[in-house]
Amino acid sequence: MQTTIQMSLLAATSESGFSLDEFVLTLHAVMENEGMAGIASLVLSVIEERICLDLCQDRPGSWRPAESCCPSPCYELAQRRTRQIRTRVGTLQLPWRTLRCRQCRKTFLPLQQFLGLEAYQRKTNELEQLVVEVVSEQSYRRSTSHLDKIGSIPVPKSTAHRWVADSDCDAVDTGTDTFALLFADGTGFKRRPNPKAGVDNRGEVRIAFGIENTGAIRPLGAWSGVSWEAIAEAVQGRRGEDQPVAETLLSDGERGLIGGMGRLCDFTNRCHWHASRDLNYVMWKDGASLTERKTHTKQLAGILAVSLPKEDIEQVSVDDKMALEDAADAAQRSVDQFCGELFKKGYTEAWKYVKRMKRSLFDYVRRWLETGLVTPRAASLIERMMREIARRLKRIAHGWSEPGAAKMTCVILKRFTNPKAWDAYWKNKLRLEGNVLWVLKKIESPPTPLGR
Repeated sequence: MQTTIQMSLLAATSESGFSLDEFVLTLHAVMENEGMAGIASLVLSVIEERICLDLCQDRPGSWRPAESCCPSPCYELAQRRTRQIRTRVGTLQLPWRTLRCRQCRKTFLPLQQFLGLEAYQRKTNELEQLVVEVVSEQSYRRSTSHLDKIGSIPVPKSTAHRWVADSDCDAVDTGTDTFALLFADGTGFKRRPNPKAGVDNRGEVRIAFGIENTGAIRPLGAWSGVSWEAIAEAVQGRRGEDQPVAETLLSDGERGLIGGMGRLCDFTNRCHWHASRDLNYVMWKDGASLTERKTHTKQLAGILAVSLPKEDIEQVSVDDKMALEDAADAAQRSVDQFCGELFKKGYTEAWKYVKRMKRSLFDYVRRWLETGLVTPRAASLIERMMREIARRLKRIAHGWSEPGAAKMTCVILKRFTNPKAWDAYWKNKLRLEGNVLWVLKKIESPPTPLGR
């Protein structure tokens, strides 16, 4: 279907001069408020007229609804009204003509089915995508203000909140393959308190995502107000019972996290950066001085510095592999000795802390010696992820509900870990298949005495 639009645009300017800023702003206002939305509404009106005529006249080869009411329907024109739909180019005034079958007397809206719109749909999916992406980076109040001032898209804050809450963009496809690495972590946020129910404002959101052998990141979901055991059961569902979800779990060593998620993996590796960093806090609880804390923190970091060869495992000689294994065993003995020193000095909490984590400090070496696959020593990837989540949930807003915090976290997780998959999701939902083409053929005005 092709339609040529002729538009008459009046430009009236003062002969005594005017500012270029006023010229641009007034043109922008008329195009944003009336121009683009008016053009889109007019073209859709022409398309609707063509569809209705083809159906009523039963023209061969014309468009037909996916499901017919009768084996040989015969349509006639019924009532006509107007439907408003919000878009990023303005509010469209769509013609909403109803056709009635003369045989069964059933009615349907041809333009609604032709465009693939849902019943009572009031906004386009592209506008939903725009709102979701904007509010995932800043507050609802600021997002709606920017949409109105910068994009000329007036969306009330409550409406934007409802659109995000009803959107299914946070759904994740976890797949069924075994991951090479599994990351999991959590961060606190200020939730909406409920004194009557005994709920304070201290909430926590938790995430998990896997790293495939190809290096691709696959998010597994975000949860709020859910234990690690329940999260582990949800993640285990993608593989079935008694099937490992990943080869190695890399985390900050939280006991609840290790207890819940550790059983899903063959190896459990403790983040070395958290291991030495958190020792400072634990020794502070034991009453250690600042000098003692710094000395022992550096000592532990030095013990843990066992680096893997840069070459592939096939290129490493047997002697070098044995030397690496001996280095890991020596480091393990050094950790045991370090743990004993803490106990002798009376640092009970620090001794318990090192004793708990020492079992999973050098699994990355054993995994490399067995499989040749490299496991990161630090959970820097998930830490960057948690920084983005904490920025949105902690620093920008507070008073979250549990479902709202989990939904926003999952949106950020999907956008951060795999932007290509995020774009592909919206491309599929928006049905961007190259079926529409707009061409600005020419812009001209009547000849003037001075010529062009």
